[in-house]
Amino acid sequence: MVVLGIETSSKLGSVALWRDGHPLCERLLEQSLRHGALLFVELRRVHQEAGLEPSQVDLIAVSLGPGSFTGLRIGIASARTAAYVLEKPLLGVPSLDAIAANAPPEAEHVAVVLDARRGEVYACLYARAGEGLEPRMPYQVVRPEALELPAPCVVLGDAAERCAAVLVRPGVTLGDKEAWRPRASVVARLAAARFERGERQDIHALAPLYLRRPEAEDVWERKQGGGGK
Repeated sequence: MVVLGIETSSKLGSVALWRDGHPLCERLLEQSLRHGALLFVELRRVHQEAGLEPSQVDLIAVSLGPGSFTGLRIGIASARTAAYVLEKPLLGVPSLDAIAANAPPEAEHVAVVLDARRGEVYACLYARAGEGLEPRMPYQVVRPEALELPAPCVVLGDAAERCAAVLVRPGVTLGDKEAWRPRASVVARLAAARFERGERQDIHALAPLYLRRPEAEDVWERKQGGGGK
């Protein structure tokens, strides 16, 4: 199975082609990505480097967030377009799951914490189940001091260092920084496993996992409310 992976939830996104258990090619996306046209340029390049035609892709996988609101809109819109044009199935993978999958295989529990600003984090706790990880709490926005982590536990994510003072204790450690961000190749791998288990999604129903509204919308509503007084 050939899977095209798209990851645009983080500051440094990526696109990748994955086939039968191995990444074929992966390209990083510039942090200044603000338009879908730039993403399609990188998608063409990753196909060229892998020596595959777009028609040879069997599945398209995209990260759902939480993360950059702009990046998620671009990534999901591009993935939908590619799936529609190529007539290929599409699966979304939560970014928290993709980061958790970076943990070392011996990690019994993995906590992922991403910067949600306002003193909060996007978070999820996972437990080892066979060769994979399963969520042990809903994806959520929470203050880091409210998280109750078991020991042993590995903490990953771009908020790990900032939250170290309240999370790290005997048995709870920070993972390698290289494992703190989601990668398109991992998004592709997780999607392939879910597809093989029979999971399917409607491309029109696929939606970003924001967990909360953009701050700009809250500011706009406060201004509108204040203007009416």
